[in-house]
Amino acid sequence: MSETLTSSPANRGEVCVHPRTSASDCGHPENIHIAPIHLRPDLLVPCADLVNSEWQRSQAARVHSLMKSCQDFPICLVLLQGPPEGERLLGHSRLSRVVGQSSSLFVESVVVSKAERGRGYGRTLMEQTERYARRRGFRRLCLTTHDQQHFYAHLGYVLSTPVQSAGAMTTFVPMETLLRFSAIPNKGARNSQGSRKSSGGSPPAIPTKSSLPPPPPPPPPLPNSQSVSLLPPPPPPPPPPLPNSQSALLPPPPPPLPNSQSALLPPPPPPPPPPRSTAQPEVQTLTETPYRDARGVPIFWMHKDI
Repeated sequence: MSETLTSSPANRGEVCVHPRTSASDCGHPENIHIAPIHLRPDLLVPCADLVNSEWQRSQAARVHSLMKSCQDFPICLVLLQGPPEGERLLGHSRLSRVVGQSSSLFVESVVVSKAERGRGYGRTLMEQTERYARRRGFRRLCLTTHDQQHFYAHLGYVLSTPVQSAGAMTTFVPMETLLRFSAIPNKGARNSQGSRKSSGGSPPAIPTKSSLPPPPPPPPPLPNSQSVSLLPPPPPPPPPPLPNSQSALLPPPPPPLPNSQSALLPPPPPPPPPPRSTAQPEVQTLTETPYRDARGVPIFWMHKDI
C-alpha cells in the first residue's frame, strides 16, 4: 500500500506499540506505530482517501490540508500496522493548539479505516494520539463529537465547555498574535465603557458661532385699523344636533335574562396548561447538549487530562 520505509520508526519520530505487547516489541510483524504525515509524504494520497471516506472533500483539497502538517502544529498523525515492507494504514487523527491554553491540544478528524473497524483500533488510535501529545509536553486533549460521546466517555473523556482551536492559523500567525486578537473585543469594550463613564459628568459643549442656526425672518406687518374694522367677524360654529325626543325619554334596555337551559349547564373547563418549553438544555449531558455546530447540529464538547 505504501513504499518501504528508508529508516526505522525510532529515527523518524514514530511511536511503536503492539496492541497486546509493549513498545519494545516493535520488530513484531504485527506491530502498530504512529507517525506524523509530514514525515511520510508517500502516504498523503492514501490518507486523503481515508479521511474523505468519512468527510467528503476533493482529493486535491484534502492533500493540500494534510500537507500543512508540521512539527509546530497542526500535525496529522497516521496509525500504521506491520513491518516497513508491508505496513497498512489504519487510522488518522489531527492535533492543533488551543488558543489561551498552552498545555492543551485539540484533536479532530479521528477516523479508522472502515475495513478495520470493530477491532479496537479506535481505542488504539486515541491512546497513541494521547501518548504522542504527552511526549510533546501537553497535558490535556479537547475534542468535539456529534454522536460518539459515549465512546469517548469510556476512554476517560468528560464533558466540558467550548474552546477555540487555532487550527492551521499557527502555520503563518504566531500564537501570541492569536491571543491578542482574541483579547481585543474585551479590551475595546472596557475602553468604551470607561470613556462613557468619564464623559458622563462633563458639561455639554457650547456650540460656536459658526454652528448656530441663522435667525428666523421677521414676522409680517400687522394690518392697519381700517382693514380690521372693515372685515366681518367670523360666523359662529353650528350648534350640535339635538337628540331625538323619544330616544331621550326611553331608558336603556335591560340585559338579557339567561336561558333556563343554559343556566343549568356546568361552567366551561379551564384552559389547558401551556406547552412545555422547547428551549435548548442549559446543562450538557451525554444525551443532551446546548451547543450547536456551524450547521446547527447538536455537538458535544469533551476533554481529558493526560
